[in-house]
Amino acid sequence: MKSPIFKRPLRVFYSEDYAVGEGLETVTKSKLLAKMITDGKVSGVELVAPKLATEEELMLIHSPEYVEGVMSGKLKNLAAGVWSKKLLKSILATTGGMRDATNEALRNGRSGSFSSGLHHARADAGMGFCTFNGLALAALEALKKVKSVGILDLDAHCGGGTANILKTNKRVRLADVSVCSYDSWTPTAKSRHFIEVVDKPKSYLASVRKALKTLEGVEFLIYNAGMDTHEKAGGMSGITLDVIKEREALVVEWAQERKVPIVFALAGGYTWSGLTLKEVAELHLETVRAFNA
Repeated sequence: MKSPIFKRPLRVFYSEDYAVGEGLETVTKSKLLAKMITDGKVSGVELVAPKLATEEELMLIHSPEYVEGVMSGKLKNLAAGVWSKKLLKSILATTGGMRDATNEALRNGRSGSFSSGLHHARADAGMGFCTFNGLALAALEALKKVKSVGILDLDAHCGGGTANILKTNKRVRLADVSVCSYDSWTPTAKSRHFIEVVDKPKSYLASVRKALKTLEGVEFLIYNAGMDTHEKAGGMSGITLDVIKEREALVVEWAQERKVPIVFALAGGYTWSGLTLKEVAELHLETVRAFNA
């Protein structure tokens, strides 16, 4: 039975500013996913344009020097590509989308943003296709209204940037399950946090359940729903579409049962292992379907 906290409709944040014409999947795939929504692949979902993240907001999570370098164009080579006005607007839109989706989830139980390129960005630098850390911004936004926030990161790679910014914040709990040690991080002593790099596909969902268990009691959940764990999207052999579907259902049901508002970001998903960009977008559609069920 659906928790009454999940109210209709499902509003997901996206605008044409998210996608640039070409480049990394991080800044291109959202356009295909949005088209699938408008074409009716999932009914009853509203796409909503966010407000751009502001310089003042970004300085809550990043150093002033780094923010100014990105905003002004002094930093020519960003984690997501070569600086341009269009790329900058994409980064600000997808970062702002996480803030706006967080507020929508606080009102209506769940939301999401077609944002990628977030969790590797640390306080003073971009990394791994990530320029600004929209997960960290979302957490600080939620903490204006709730006492505690959990961040469940199920991207294929570890979220060391999020840990760099937030792991000492006593109102935030991090739960990170990956299939690759890239950007691994170490929890603090007597930590509230959980990190595990899975080395066998058969143990993947069990590790997700362990991660969720560590988040018991949080009042808001941010879900970095990476599809790059999938065996053909850059991840681990044996993590199939069926595993992904079960994972998405598991996360959403956890939030429903506890009446915890939840927001998602797309996170990773790549064409490296043979999928087309459209097929990668179709994988991300599984997150939307689970949230809309």
